[in-house]
Amino acid sequence: MTDTPTAFVFPGQGSQFPGMGREADRFGAAATQVVARAEEVTGLPVAELMSTADARTLTDPEIAQVLVFVWSAAALACLTDHGLRPSCVAGHSLGEFTALYAAGSLDLDTALRLVSCRGRAMRDAARLSPGSMAAIVGLPLDLVRAICREACHGTDLVTVANVNSPRQAVVSGSTPAVRRVVERAQALGALRARQLAVGGAYHSPLMAPALPPLAAELARARLHPPRTPLISSTTGRVVEDIEEYHDELPWQMLRPVQWRRTVTTLRDRGVGLFVEAGPGRVLTGLGREIAREATHLGVQDALRTPSSPPPHPSGDPVLTTATPKDSS
Repeated sequence: MTDTPTAFVFPGQGSQFPGMGREADRFGAAATQVVARAEEVTGLPVAELMSTADARTLTDPEIAQVLVFVWSAAALACLTDHGLRPSCVAGHSLGEFTALYAAGSLDLDTALRLVSCRGRAMRDAARLSPGSMAAIVGLPLDLVRAICREACHGTDLVTVANVNSPRQAVVSGSTPAVRRVVERAQALGALRARQLAVGGAYHSPLMAPALPPLAAELARARLHPPRTPLISSTTGRVVEDIEEYHDELPWQMLRPVQWRRTVTTLRDRGVGLFVEAGPGRVLTGLGREIAREATHLGVQDALRTPSSPPPHPSGDPVLTTATPKDSS
């Protein structure tokens, strides 16, 4: 399709939407096979949920994470069937597990078990330690971090959960502290500061109860060295020591997503085409802010592109208002 070095990037929870199965159906046999296997491994009625689940149902982390993974895995199969193969892969939060599958580090069944376990563990942790998240757009990262420190009172805590782009961060923690961050950011002139409709304080210390179940599931899983270079979304660096990475992977739920650093690393490795292999276009919008000279496409656009696509127009990128709903 193109000789341009290409990265497949995979979104996380928050990219799901009611009726997402209608788009996945366009992937034909690839979707059918992945859905069937997902139902067998997870025990969830994946095909029905992809077609009929409403927005409230899709807030359940286990359901959302399995469906996003299935959609992305089907898209991956369809893209490769059409001759587009990645030079590198990366994933935003949950999407990192899809990236591991795409890189050949996980087989499909193991990836499905891990994703299902991760979703359940995060749902249960959110019930034990309730919290929320908020998107802050238009303030420097150091200032957002300072606001978070000021907003921590007693047992209330809040921290930066996602560094998504030069202009967008997501904070996560106890709901009163998150509200204080939003109010302070608004007072300081943030372009946008609002709480997100999420089920928990993902990528914060409040996710600590999720560690034991996911660590136990990961202990039973073998990770193979990536066949395609994989960029970690918590370090923004290429994964080189798979055993060290395996030990650190459960902590991904608590640590910030360094998406700006991840895309910068991909750009610096010569990637000129980013394909968002998942539902939605959140990562496409963020990528255009970080790597302005590259081309950024969703799955359907990539499948329709017969040859090397034109570069993204120069000039100021459009400020994305599509923030991952819970960035998990």
